[in-house]
Amino acid sequence: MGIPYPYITPYLFTVVAAFLLATASVSAQTAAGDTTQPVNKTSRTLTDTTLKAVKTLAGYQQDKLLDGVKGTYKSKRSLLKGLLPGKQSLLPKDSLSLDSNHPFKNLLHTKPLLRMTGGYISYQFNYRSAIDTPYVEKDIAQHNITGNLYFTVAGHLPLRVTWWSRQSNSRVFRDITDVQASFDGAAFQQQLQASLRQRLLALAPSLQDSLTEKLYNLKKLQLGGLKDQLLGSFSPQSLVEANETLRVPRITWQPGVADSVNSRREDSLKKAATLFLDLYAKTKGEVDRLEKQVDSLKKKYEQNQQKVRQFKQLVTGKWDDLIASRSWKDKLQQYGMSNVEVPAKYRWLLGLRQFSVGRSVTNYSELTVKNTSVNGLNFEYNSWYYLAVAAGVVDYRYRDFVVNGANKKPQYLYLVRAGIGRLEKNYFILSAFRGEKQLFPSNGARLSSITVTGFSAEAKMQVNRTTHLTAEVAKSLAPDFRNNPSRGNTKFSLSDHSNQAYALKLYSYIPATRTRLEGYYKQTGANFQSFSSFQTNAALESWSVKAGQDFFKRKLRLSAAVRKNEFTNPFLPQDYKSNTVFKSLTATFKMRKWPVITVGYQPMSQLTALDSQVVENRFQVLNASAYHIYKINNLRTASTVVLNKFYNTNSDTGFVYYNATNVFWAQQFFFKAFTAQVAVSWTQNSGYRLTVLDEGIQLNLTKLGSVGFGVKINSLNDQVIKTGGYVNAGVRVYKQDVITLSYERGYLPGFNKGLIRNEMGTVQFVKSFGF
Repeated sequence: MGIPYPYITPYLFTVVAAFLLATASVSAQTAAGDTTQPVNKTSRTLTDTTLKAVKTLAGYQQDKLLDGVKGTYKSKRSLLKGLLPGKQSLLPKDSLSLDSNHPFKNLLHTKPLLRMTGGYISYQFNYRSAIDTPYVEKDIAQHNITGNLYFTVAGHLPLRVTWWSRQSNSRVFRDITDVQASFDGAAFQQQLQASLRQRLLALAPSLQDSLTEKLYNLKKLQLGGLKDQLLGSFSPQSLVEANETLRVPRITWQPGVADSVNSRREDSLKKAATLFLDLYAKTKGEVDRLEKQVDSLKKKYEQNQQKVRQFKQLVTGKWDDLIASRSWKDKLQQYGMSNVEVPAKYRWLLGLRQFSVGRSVTNYSELTVKNTSVNGLNFEYNSWYYLAVAAGVVDYRYRDFVVNGANKKPQYLYLVRAGIGRLEKNYFILSAFRGEKQLFPSNGARLSSITVTGFSAEAKMQVNRTTHLTAEVAKSLAPDFRNNPSRGNTKFSLSDHSNQAYALKLYSYIPATRTRLEGYYKQTGANFQSFSSFQTNAALESWSVKAGQDFFKRKLRLSAAVRKNEFTNPFLPQDYKSNTVFKSLTATFKMRKWPVITVGYQPMSQLTALDSQVVENRFQVLNASAYHIYKINNLRTASTVVLNKFYNTNSDTGFVYYNATNVFWAQQFFFKAFTAQVAVSWTQNSGYRLTVLDEGIQLNLTKLGSVGFGVKINSLNDQVIKTGGYVNAGVRVYKQDVITLSYERGYLPGFNKGLIRNEMGTVQFVKSFGF
């Protein structure tokens, strides 16, 4: 190998200098007639330094340069590939092999056709000696079997099968068996996006400017090596001595040597010093030149690296905007990928929000279908356009979870929605729905179900990044009950406002103050019907305002809400109206090493329609709680305090807990082998006072699970005292399966001012599958 081009000139200078210096030394000693004559210290140092510079710089060969490249950049595939031809076996292999012209070929593998990936099955047996509800029953036994199985169809399509069966000896609760299969659109999107991201990221190295990177690394190595040689060969002392040789007369003269000899030696050393300083100047100039080249290459290299980083951010960032945009290809072309285009079928699949056959919850808009269970087809897609289809049987009012034996007529629903825009941004959607809906219990005096047809137009405007406004207007065609019997459906007339509805929503978040605001207004006519609310021919006007605000660097959060519901039914014999304005307030305080404190006031209202009678039950609850985990010496403990205050009257409820105040305190001690708990509950209203003392221990059985037991002492009005207890166990079977057992013998206050025994027992087994 030859000497690198940047060092040819310095190398020639060093060779000439060495020759002249050696000649001068030999001539001086020969003329003096004594080859052992000692030389001047300055001349000796200058000679050694010059010879050292010659030896070092002359030996700075290209093979040493490449050795440095190998040692420093052996992990850089692109650099080694260019600098080490014929040694490709030493290079690391790429993790993903792609055809750069067709990077998305075989993106989805379709084998195997069906594969189970996991799931669980659970059996639970419940026993209650008495049901503490308005439905009075005793010795109720209930069997529940639930489970999930997860499958992958054609390698990538996630499918979940869920089943639930409930059997009991109750006369009130019906036996139910339900099975559903659903396609997980969100999981499918994640899998498809992950595959696309992986392949696009694998293309990122192609954006690298390999020539610039190699040249930059090479020049940087050259600069580093030349700087080392400059510092090692041209020390400050040698430079000072060379300058003194040129500028200080007779500094190189030797005592006892003839003037003619010293003069000739001085001339020779001055020439050597001149060449030494010229060599230094040339080398220093080469360093400066390389520094400029490295700075220029570094700027270009960093620009290229920024381009690669932007591409990776594009790939790993939000895909909603990228997938929905028609300029996908243009975005990739910005990075020089003119031949790369994501196939249309994959872009379309990324917009699939859900697709299910079976039972699913449809939740589309405020005036069409909302929180309704449909047993059939449910499809929703959104890219730059929007399309949704739902069709199937619905259990709109009488699912018959309770009140076994109630008459029920078949109900169904068809829905089509189409529009433009993204749900996360601006959109405009038109909807049409039709179905059978049961308004009243089936009897001879009332229609069992009605046919409802409706249309709506919905729009969303994104005011800014954190604020949006949604508005919807709808009209329905349904039986007109202003006459009895009904004379047919209402007409599609813009002048008839009885079958129209309006809804308006506003959401805003203010980042500067961390304030959340929500507003809602809804108005429906007396004849408007949809599958988003239950109306028995009653006009409705409701509104609400919610606000949330953080204080003291998010240590305190206040949430407040005000809402009003107005129900007007002009077709009932007795007019019923509700103009109550409900107000709620919640405050939460969180601070490190302090208790978590929550205080809230939550009013509630429930409307019940029985034939022509409407009854409203109101409940107001004040809740306050504090929870704190701390240590006493090295023992970890936790304290809990809860206050509940109910504001209602005896006429509002059939329970004895009306207008009651409850205070609960619990203290837990966490030992390594067990957890101990002491708790006190105190409840009082105008009719009774109940105090319950609870002491329990939960033993940790290392890998097997845990076993717990405790005692409860119940005192009613300081007159009746009864002792109960409980026991529970959770045992692990194999690695993932769990058996849970629990039994409690407790007491509840009754109407006879006594304590009624209440026994509860549960046995559950959960079997998990993982593949």
